[in-house]
Amino acid sequence: MITQDGIKTLSRLIKDNILGSRAVVDGKYVESDIHKIETTENSVKIYTYLDETVVGRITRHEIITKDGYVFLERTDNVTKTDERGLLTMFEIIIKEG
Repeated sequence: MITQDGIKTLSRLIKDNILGSRAVVDGKYVESDIHKIETTENSVKIYTYLDETVVGRITRHEIITKDGYVFLERTDNVTKTDERGLLTMFEIIIKEG
């Protein structure tokens, strides 16, 4: 059984290896910073934020590692205007199988 210390270790490894995020907007990559990373009892939540300056059709969100690899990805189909920002959340559930 994975212990709480084991979950904390896995969470820290994930957090320590995340560099940033990017989204595909109108067919082009737009890079952004990670807004926040939260660790819960059994998960890691990674929040990305696209501010009001990003406008267009968003088809993909990605979390990028410090090594330059896509760690998480999510397809989307949303049209973003300049009226507000867009917060996206990725959640990694940690459990023993």
